[in-house]
Amino acid sequence: MSKYRINVRFDLDKPMEANAAQYLQSLDKSRNAFMVTAVLNEMQRQTSTNGVLLEDIRQVIREELQEVSFVAAPPVFEQVQPELTEEQQAENEKSVLDDLEMFG
Repeated sequence: MSKYRINVRFDLDKPMEANAAQYLQSLDKSRNAFMVTAVLNEMQRQTSTNGVLLEDIRQVIREELQEVSFVAAPPVFEQVQPELTEEQQAENEKSVLDDLEMFG
């Protein structure tokens, strides 16, 4: 089995590097497994179109929606009173009578 080995140094005078070193020291799991996952995630992020992964967006939305409760507004019904002019009423009655004549 071939292995590739790389050494990493952290400058503890630089806050970001000191923070990263401290985090790696506190890991309960394999640092190697963590680094492999971190490198692969960064590679995937860099190849995405804008640096944001769709799964990251989904996760943020899931987290935010857990804090929200949705309530549907009650339906609004509007009463419509059709008011026909005398001419429209006469035309409507004639149309109904014409339709009834079709049934004989």
